[in-house]
Parts: sequence; structure tokens; C-alpha cells
Amino acid sequence: MNTLRQFFSRLWQATSGNVLVITAVAMIPLTAMIGSAVDLSRAYSAKTRLQSACDAGSLAARRIMRNDDLTTEVQQTAVRFFSFNFPQGSFNTTPFTPTVTRPSTGVVRMTAATRIPTTLMGIFGYDSIPLRVSCDASLNFVNTDVVLVLDVTGSMADPVDGRPKIEALRDAVMALYDELAPVQTQLQAQGLRLRYGIVPYSSTVNVGRLLYNVNPSYITDSTTYPSRVANFNTLVYPANPPTSTSGWEYWNGNTTGQDTPHPTATRSTSQCQTWVQSAAVNGGGPAPTATTQTTYSGTSTSTAYVASQDWGWAGAPVTSGTNRSCRRWRTVTTTTYQTRRDFTSWTYRQETYDTSLFKQPGGTMVIATDANGTVANPGGTYNLQQLPSVNSEVGTRTATWSGCIEERNTTTSINGGTSLTIPADAFDLDINRIPDSNATRWRPMLPEVVYTRTQGSTSTSNTTRNTTSGWILNNAYSTGFWACPTEARRLNTWTRTGMENYVNSLQPIGGTYLDIGMLWGARFISTGGVFADGCTEYNGMPCNRHIIFMTDGEQTAYCNVLTAYGIEQNDMRVTGSTSCSTSNQLARHQQRLRMICNAAKNMNVSVWVIGFDTTINADVRGCASNAAQASVSSSSAALIAKFREIGNQIGALRLVK
Repeated sequence: MNTLRQFFSRLWQATSGNVLVITAVAMIPLTAMIGSAVDLSRAYSAKTRLQSACDAGSLAARRIMRNDDLTTEVQQTAVRFFSFNFPQGSFNTTPFTPTVTRPSTGVVRMTAATRIPTTLMGIFGYDSIPLRVSCDASLNFVNTDVVLVLDVTGSMADPVDGRPKIEALRDAVMALYDELAPVQTQLQAQGLRLRYGIVPYSSTVNVGRLLYNVNPSYITDSTTYPSRVANFNTLVYPANPPTSTSGWEYWNGNTTGQDTPHPTATRSTSQCQTWVQSAAVNGGGPAPTATTQTTYSGTSTSTAYVASQDWGWAGAPVTSGTNRSCRRWRTVTTTTYQTRRDFTSWTYRQETYDTSLFKQPGGTMVIATDANGTVANPGGTYNLQQLPSVNSEVGTRTATWSGCIEERNTTTSINGGTSLTIPADAFDLDINRIPDSNATRWRPMLPEVVYTRTQGSTSTSNTTRNTTSGWILNNAYSTGFWACPTEARRLNTWTRTGMENYVNSLQPIGGTYLDIGMLWGARFISTGGVFADGCTEYNGMPCNRHIIFMTDGEQTAYCNVLTAYGIEQNDMRVTGSTSCSTSNQLARHQQRLRMICNAAKNMNVSVWVIGFDTTINADVRGCASNAAQASVSSSSAALIAKFREIGNQIGALRLVK
């Protein structure tokens, strides 16, 4: 023991040559430290790349997932994007297969596990390091409002892929609904909501009853239309029903007769017969003085001579001999006359009607369809609403308001220029203006009272009593007159059945006024204005707002068609000119579209534009919030796919973890 103690004591004191030994001993932990740093650094880099690949795969999979179904296509897409970002064998990792699952509604989860070989750590018994990643991708839906502005013009009846375009539109809307249905369920469970509003548009929109239900004062009480009035100025004297008095008249010697028998005045039978069958005698007149007609007959029931009753009748003063008493049956018919006025002419002009009748539930207006009969003296001028109340002989019909509107007052200063600033007096383009005067109220579209007249004229006449020339015939848009689309729907939650029933009711009709459709889409999504249906926050969570603006044609403009701006060649509300041209009108409506699209986007609304089986010009493309949100679908399948894609992108795609 002493010997060993002495050895270590000498070793401790003899330091020469110990550096090598100490260094050799120190290399063991130093090697472990360096090896672990190198291997852990490689493992960290590999896991970072692995996590990025997982994120990319889950996001790509969630973006294409339809109806919340984890299909083979979804899984393969996830794996494909994963493998692109982290090919097998990267960092010498061991082979592995990522897994793709759906842990909850709207979520795609991707997991992957592998091992990365070590280098220096292997000498210490650590051959590899495990790597494991997991990621969830979801669509970040919050409260979401979607207003569909849908073109239902006449061209939507044209075929694409062998069937009417309107059918493809119906299918596309339902595809959007189905795409978002799982999200709607999820939001409802969280006390949030997904709502849809729908604005079918053509040359106007059907929103009148929606406005009425909010406040009847938003509709005009009196409205001026290009119409016609009947002038009753021709003096006439129509006869009243005649009245008659009858009784016996007796021969009275040298006079024509008397009301009582003469005791000695007699005649032969032939003389009596001649007297009985005397011709009628007219008296009085001319009109309006009363006229009379006196007629004679044998008895009250026979116009012929009746000897037994007329000559020597029983009880007469003289009943025998060759001359006897004579009598006849006398009838005096009197006709009196009225002093009235007959039809003179129609005057076609701007005319004001009382439209307050439509503010009553089921309100109707009785209007004249012709100018038959007469009116009381001194006559006058009557519009189609007034005429039935002064003339019971005119034909009539009952006009009911379909709900389509004419826009409120506008300005003619919007002339097709480049300005995007809405003028202060363009009340029609003011999205949030609350009506407070007739100029700011909406007008019932009433085609039954609308008659066109020669362009540039303030009035024109026609003397044909019953002419319907120029009448805007009801439901006659096919001949170029007017159109009223299906009633719009405000923002609300929908069941699938409700949505399907509604879109199936859409029918093609009318021409393409893009500005009126977009205008009312903006009103429906706005947080202010007459509806104020849009939201910035609901139940403590923010709201996303979207307009999907779909058209199958370019902007149109008409001079002689009843639209949301009346008959332009007569009302001159857009052009302000007595000489309307479609090219001038078109430029003005295109600027209106640019203005309203700009206003909608400035309300923090995301606008999507879809052209269906048509090209879309710069104005329509520019309506979208960005270039990626404007597209063209040339087939039914493409349209349906586009609606699905928009539904998938409406929510902000995000990683949950």
C-alpha cells in the first residue's frame, strides 16, 4: 500500500509528459460535444425542412378539399407537395410515408416520422436521431357574407354544352353552397354565421318589396312616366233612355182626337181604319232639346186596325149604323239628351301618376285601356288612372306592381369620362343615402302606363280612339320593351333546399345593365344605407364580405326600352339629351360601372368577377379586387369549378398548428 502511495505521489510531482495523457483523456468528452453539435445541427436543419414540407402539403391539400371530404386526390396532393419540398432520402433520412387525416371539420392534418443517421455520435452508440412533424391546415373562416350578383338576361337562355346557360348558373351556385356548407355548420356551432344575398339583374332589379318592407316611405307617392292622356273636348249630346206614355185617343169631329169619347163624332169603318193607321208624328228637338215621337195602333197589343175595338166598340157613344164612334191606341215616346264631351285625341307626354296605392298590401291601380264613351261637360284631359273614374264606358285593367324599380334621381354629368368620384347629385349611385325626398326615393316600374313617343318631342298627338301604339306591353321584352327579373334576396342564412328552390326560380329575361346589378350588390353588402345588412363584427368576431359578380355579356344600353332609368329617349335621365344614341348611353353606363365598383371596393369588400361564355372588357375586369379575382369560364363545367374555387378561397387559408 505504501509502495502504491509513493508511486502516485511521485507521479503527481513529476509533470513532464503529462500533457499528452491529459489531452488524450480530454478528447473523449470533446469529441462527444463536437459530434453531438454536428449531428444535432443536421437534425435541426432536416426537421426544419421536414416541417416546411409538411406545411406545404397540408395547405395544398386543404385548398383543393371539396365538401370537407378527405378524398384520395386530397391525400395524393398533400404527399406530392410534401415530397416536392422534402424528397425521399434528403439528409440521408430513412424512408417514410407521410399520413394525411381529417381530425375535425375543415382541417387537414399531415404527419411524418423518420430518422436521420448520426456521424460522430455513432461511436457513442447513437446511430440515428428520430424526426417527427405534424401540421394542421384549415380555412380561416370567420363571419362571412357573400352577395351573388347574377346575370339573368335573355342570353342566359342560350345553350352552352347543349343546355341553357341559366341551368349551368343554377348548378354553379349550388356548388358554391355545397363547398361552404361544412364551414356554415362549423360557424353556427361557434355562434358565428355564413350568409348569402342574391341580386338577379337584367335591365333593372326587383327590390321594391324589400324596400317597402323596410320603410314604405322609400317608395315615391307620385311618379312621372312617359305616358299618354285622353282629351275629351268634342261636344256631343248622347240620348238618355226614352220614356213612353200610352192611352186611347178618340175621334173628335174636325180635330185629330181627344182623350174622352165625343157623343156624336162618328166615322165609317174605312175612315176609322185610315185614322187608326196614321203615320208616326215627330216633335221637339233638336238635341239637346227633348224630342218626341207619337205612334198609333189598333190596341195596346196590336199595331193593326181592330174593328171590334176601334169602331163602335162596346160602350161607345154610337155603336150601330154605317158611322160609329172611332178610337185608336196612342203612344208618345219622349227622348231627353245630355250635354257631354267625346274623345278628341291622345296626347303622348310625361304624366304623373299616384303610386301611393302600391304602399298598401296588395295595392293595385285600375287603368284605362281605351277611350270609349264620353265624359261630362265641360270635358278635359285625363291620364289612364283618372279616366275610369270619369268614364264608366272605357275598358280597364288592373295594374299590379311587380316589385321592379326605376332608380332615383341621377345626373347627366357622368358622360363616359375617367373620373371614379360619384357626383353629389347622383343619388342613384349613392350606396348609403337614406331617402328623404322624391328625388332620393325609388319609383315603381309600371309598364302598363308607359307609352313611348317620338324621340326629342315633349308631346305628340294621335286621334285614333283605341290605339295602343307605343304601349310598353306587359311581359313583352322579347319584342324589345321591358323586363323584370326574379325578386332579389337580402343577406340571410340559407338551407340547401331554400337555396335550390330560389335559384331554380331564376328565368332569363331582359338586357345587360351591369351597373344596376353591381349597384344593388353593393347596397346589399353595405354596413349602412337602407338595409345596413353587412357587418364588420358579429358576436365579437370580424366579418369578411364578398361580392361575386357574374355576367354572360357586355354592357348594353337602349334608347326606347323601359329600364331602371325609364325610357331614355323620353325621360333623358342619363344623357339629358333630346337625341339619344346607344353609343353615348353605353359610355355613360360603363363609367357608372367603374364608379360603383370603385365604391364597393372602398367599403373593404372583396369583389370577384366571372365572365361566362363571354369576353370581359377592362371595365369589368377592373371591378375585381385584384387581377386574380377576375376570370372567364367558357363552359358549364368551368363555371361550376370557378364557383367552387371561389368558395374554397373565400376563407383565408392558414396553418392551425
